[in-house]
Amino acid sequence: MSFADFTSGLVHLTLVAAFTGFTAFRLRSRLVPGWDGSPARLVEAVTAVGLLLLASELLGLFGWLDVFPLVILLGLAALASWLWLAPRPAGKGDPVPPAPAVSTGAQALAFLAAFAVFAQWGAFTSYNLDHGITNFDSVWYHMPFAAEIARTGSVTGFFHPETVFTNWFYPQNSELIHAVGMVLTGRDFVSVFINLGWLGLGLLAGWCVGRPYGRPHLTMLGVAVLMAIHTLVVREPGTGKNDVMAAALVLAAVAIMLNRSAGKPDPPGRVGPDWVMAAAGLAVGLAAGTKVTALAPAFLVTCAVVYATVPGRRLRATGVWLAAAFAGGGWWYLRNLVAAGNPLPQITRVGPIELPSPDRLQVGRPDFSVAHYLTDRGIWSDYFVPGLDQGFGHVWPLLFALVVGGLVLVMLTAHGRLTRAHGAVALLAIVAYLFTPLSAAGPEGDPSAFAINLRFLVPALGLAVVLVPLASWFDRGWRRVVLGLLLVVLFVGTSSTDPVLSAPGRNFGLALALLFVALPFAFWLLRERLSRRLGLPPLAVGLGLALVVFAVFAWPIQRSYFENRYQDFELAEGSGLTGPYRWAEGITDSKIALAGTMAGFKQYGFWGPDLSNEVVYLGRDAPHGGFDAIGTCEEFARAVNAADPDYLVTAPYLNFDDYDLPKDSPEFGWAANDPAALERISSHYYSQSFAWLGVWKVKGPMDPALCSRLDPSDDFIPGRDQG
Repeated sequence: MSFADFTSGLVHLTLVAAFTGFTAFRLRSRLVPGWDGSPARLVEAVTAVGLLLLASELLGLFGWLDVFPLVILLGLAALASWLWLAPRPAGKGDPVPPAPAVSTGAQALAFLAAFAVFAQWGAFTSYNLDHGITNFDSVWYHMPFAAEIARTGSVTGFFHPETVFTNWFYPQNSELIHAVGMVLTGRDFVSVFINLGWLGLGLLAGWCVGRPYGRPHLTMLGVAVLMAIHTLVVREPGTGKNDVMAAALVLAAVAIMLNRSAGKPDPPGRVGPDWVMAAAGLAVGLAAGTKVTALAPAFLVTCAVVYATVPGRRLRATGVWLAAAFAGGGWWYLRNLVAAGNPLPQITRVGPIELPSPDRLQVGRPDFSVAHYLTDRGIWSDYFVPGLDQGFGHVWPLLFALVVGGLVLVMLTAHGRLTRAHGAVALLAIVAYLFTPLSAAGPEGDPSAFAINLRFLVPALGLAVVLVPLASWFDRGWRRVVLGLLLVVLFVGTSSTDPVLSAPGRNFGLALALLFVALPFAFWLLRERLSRRLGLPPLAVGLGLALVVFAVFAWPIQRSYFENRYQDFELAEGSGLTGPYRWAEGITDSKIALAGTMAGFKQYGFWGPDLSNEVVYLGRDAPHGGFDAIGTCEEFARAVNAADPDYLVTAPYLNFDDYDLPKDSPEFGWAANDPAALERISSHYYSQSFAWLGVWKVKGPMDPALCSRLDPSDDFIPGRDQG
């Protein structure tokens, strides 16, 4: 990226952030004037995310998601808010959440927890800066979805990354955020840092949960415990994964409503329909529009809010909440309904009722849930206990004991109807995880994906761990101190598997924590003195200064990133994709067709460094929005001709039971059968599984008639006809 391109991208980002942030501030100061401090900032952050996504979706409906339309639309919104949304003073009927004083020691504890977890995430972010985004799910569909939205400027189409799963039906709020970064800068450099922003939002929400009750340091420490678990630390920082986004938004919704229920004008623990409820509903909708597994906690939080609504106003409250939630995440489910006749095509049956959904010719692995093995002692000893040790550290029994016992205390003793309802909701959300498909994915008796998919538990567990300090049993000082010590032990225990001081990127992580945690915290500590001198909010000044310093250093960091991007692709080690990835880094403005699921599952590198390549996986459309594998040479030849690519990559079938032993797939043989149309650039042979991977230059249309030269056994679909 040239310095001019870097500068223009920085200007675009600054304009979009400034316009969106200003509009969110004006909306909050006009509609929720009684709020200030951290709860106000949380409402503004949620509103800003909602505004950015709604503007992007609106433009994307017409294929107009590009730099200038987005900047102009958000600029007009900012201008309108400046002209017609002047801040107003709080009136008697406006809710004002209480803000008891917090001791200096409690503030220091919260700072240390935030600093440590941010440094930890920063250290693991540096890995992706050194290699490129290599996380499996990210290169499979998260980043390709984002790149395709950025390339087309549209949110109406379905991008098919492969033919085994149906993840094009997933909600894509997080991918749209990444796409906006790509649109504004032309590259994916911003994507490496997006999850650090969601980490910050989660910590802020954690602080806000306990603020009305004088214990924000404990609730924030609970979030830090969750964010430090191995399951998140090794997969979320610097990648396109969205578990942290969903968890942070669910926490934000809960924090907003708990602050609302703690203040007037409604009775304590009760809530009424107003703009605060709309903001919380928006947060829940944003979470549901991010990840399907967030639907359960989002639904349960919704039930808790309706349950705690002032009697006689529940119908209106439900309307306000659901309208805001639909604005935050409804588009993706509406799109599914139109295309497949089902907003959740993954659900094929509700009781005796069969729902429209696409059939699949290929299956990656069975989607067993944890509940399927719940009473199997062998599975517990061989998979569940080791997986829990890996995901949460050896302190996981203490963590779950605290969560379950603490939630019972919340349900029985917490102040206010809404808080107690949230305790029940958190417990039900954990139970719902046990029945989540793929939570124990793998062949019967071999739930090898259990440890990886513990991330499905994150939104529910985050909701639980942040509520425990709100039990009135911890109102007394010594009990609160004991809880704080216990949370510190849990934080150290969960962090011990990925200690920041021994991580390869520790210096980068510490630098980020100093910049984005220590510097703003110092400004906040000196807020009274600095407010008189600066005339501006000191915390905002500290964060702004941190962003300016980071922008200065971002230029050399991004240069190093693009020099090293996918030169050492770890997930392709031994798979034959290292060479193709390096080759693709030199390809721009080309169309690359993929065949064979290994290429589909690891496709993001083929988009090229400037994301200018068009990548298409070869398959055929099926009923109800399905996308099936091609099983014959003639159909393959016609599909290649219809796609009209510049290059073709043929790969084996990815074997989910053993990644090192991919299965043979017929596309290589079909391509080799027509040398006049396809020129082989490179190939890789898997001797153990007798499978080939090839990269081909497309010189002209394939001749389907040549397929008659092949043996009939060369026509097959891996995963269905083949064991």
